[in-house]
Amino acid sequence: MKIKHDDKKILKRLLGLFRPYIKNIVIIISCLIVSAAISTFIPLLSKQIVDEGLINNNFKLLIILVLASFSLVILNQGIGLLEAKFRIFISLMMPYELSKEAFKHLMKLNMSYYNNVNYGEIMNNLNMDVRNISKISDSSLFFIVNQIFKILGGIVGLLIIDWKLTLIVLAITPIKYKTVKFLAKKRQLIFTNYMAAYGHYSSWFGDAISGMKEIKLMGIDRIKLGEFIKKQRSLIKIEAKTNILDKVNEISETVMFEIVTGLLYILGGYLIFNTQFTVGGLMAFITYCIYVIAPISSVLNIGYNFSDILPSAKRFFKFLEMEEEETRGATFQKVDFNINANLNFESISFNYDKEKNILKNITFEIAEGEKVAIIGSNGCGKTTLINLVLRLLKPDQGKIFLGGIDISKISIRDYRKLISVVSQNAYLFNGTIKENIYPSSKKEPKALKAAKASKIDEFIQSLPDKYDTLVGINGANLSGGQKQKIAMARAISKDSKILVLDEATSNYDVESELQMIDLIINKLKEKTVIMVTHKMQVLKTVDKIIFIENGSIGAYGQHNELYQNNSSYRKLIDSFSDNIEKKACNC
Repeated sequence: MKIKHDDKKILKRLLGLFRPYIKNIVIIISCLIVSAAISTFIPLLSKQIVDEGLINNNFKLLIILVLASFSLVILNQGIGLLEAKFRIFISLMMPYELSKEAFKHLMKLNMSYYNNVNYGEIMNNLNMDVRNISKISDSSLFFIVNQIFKILGGIVGLLIIDWKLTLIVLAITPIKYKTVKFLAKKRQLIFTNYMAAYGHYSSWFGDAISGMKEIKLMGIDRIKLGEFIKKQRSLIKIEAKTNILDKVNEISETVMFEIVTGLLYILGGYLIFNTQFTVGGLMAFITYCIYVIAPISSVLNIGYNFSDILPSAKRFFKFLEMEEEETRGATFQKVDFNINANLNFESISFNYDKEKNILKNITFEIAEGEKVAIIGSNGCGKTTLINLVLRLLKPDQGKIFLGGIDISKISIRDYRKLISVVSQNAYLFNGTIKENIYPSSKKEPKALKAAKASKIDEFIQSLPDKYDTLVGINGANLSGGQKQKIAMARAISKDSKILVLDEATSNYDVESELQMIDLIINKLKEKTVIMVTHKMQVLKTVDKIIFIENGSIGAYGQHNELYQNNSSYRKLIDSFSDNIEKKACNC
């Protein structure tokens, strides 16, 4: 079967997955060769049992031949058990390694990837691809290798008994080849369509689960159920086509085998009646025929069986080639915790598309230990600016320096050790409060200290299980303010040089916010703190404010100075104050 150039590259990468298991494969192949050789001798013994033992009434020889045949069968099963031990190890390790590689890659991908897909789509696509690719390591692949050795042994056995009848057996190969080639091509096309349809369904399903609250409140459950039925029916239709194609392939094998064995019985019987053949010879020939025809079908079915492996492998390897946050193999400048935490933005510009810049020519400096607030109207670029600091995004133009070093020259791992983050919608993992503050039990004392520093210890101590209280998925068992406090404790326990707070106190009550301001200003005085906030009490206490207006720096200084001298800043602050008063009145 002719293989396309791209498919050859994929097949080469698939075979490369076996590289860590070379020793196991050598043992498996050796077992298969010995097993095939033993299988070749068994039909010859069966021929002797019939012709020399039964028909010639030689009971003693019959017992010897039966015991010899039984011994070969036992030996063959023992070799099969040894082969299975090493094969099962490979079949279990390969999906594990593929899944591990995929998960490692997920943690290194640019965040833009997660903006375009949801967790349901990611999980379903990876599970399907890993499952399909792992088929190359299951028993079917090594079974095919075993069948190739059996074919060789079977052909030798056929030729020993009768070369003319052997030609009849081999004549079926071209017919089978044409049939399998046709069916494999159709199956690959059907499976490619199935992958696309299942990908759309997974994306839709993940989106529906994430928006379940909105579905309930909007009363669109019936509409969503209709969409589910439509998408599932589409998948069922494609699966039905695949199953029917599998059955057609199975039927073609059965029919062809019955045609060949039928012809052999007729021709063999004719030769026996004319004393040109023996009954034992015909039985042995039929056995060798099975050795040859069944394996030929298996070998020719490689393309058919790979018709769903190749599309999954293409998608999986394409996923592994997606751009990561950090170039593989790149060299970086070493930094340690003692690095000066001065941050310099030099002529930074960024856009999500080519038509409109979100940030334009941003230049400013934050000195080590300074407390800086970033403020601006919605959509002005505040979050984008923070994401650039966190290296979740890369600037299109300009550079960011930390302690005089271009941050792109520092490894992601080293750089992020220097930064702690608390966002407005901080994510909490489905575990205990203690695990969320600091996952490592070795750091528990630091975690407890951070909890007390961030003023959440009192709230935690009031819970029945205290620090062992389960927070639920993304903190579902907690209020918004409690979630933010735990996230704050998590950030403080990291003890980084720079603390980034993106609307981190938006759900705090007044008392908690005042406590947090005291913590940031007085107890974290050596830390560099960058805050996105519109809270007046915070803005009045920071060292300086960066006012972002239409993607550029509209003003730069302290609150009183900006409020008096910059009308845009004053208008924005007044609008925030009005909103707070309106909320208070509504309460």
